[in-house]
Amino acid sequence: MSYNMNGHEISVSFPVNSISSNKNSIAFTDSLGKNKKTFSKRIEALNFMKWLISANK
Repeated sequence: MSYNMNGHEISVSFPVNSISSNKNSIAFTDSLGKNKKTFSKRIEALNFMKWLISANK
């Protein structure tokens, strides 16, 4: 599954085992391993984290 934002696509292989945030970065571990994405704005990072949580159910 993928998350699209401002023309950029972030691929996520569910299930997601862990999620952590730090300012504008979201780190998560999916079925393929560890990933870290950095966003230009904090609200973008929070929206991505909300999507990860809701899509992981």
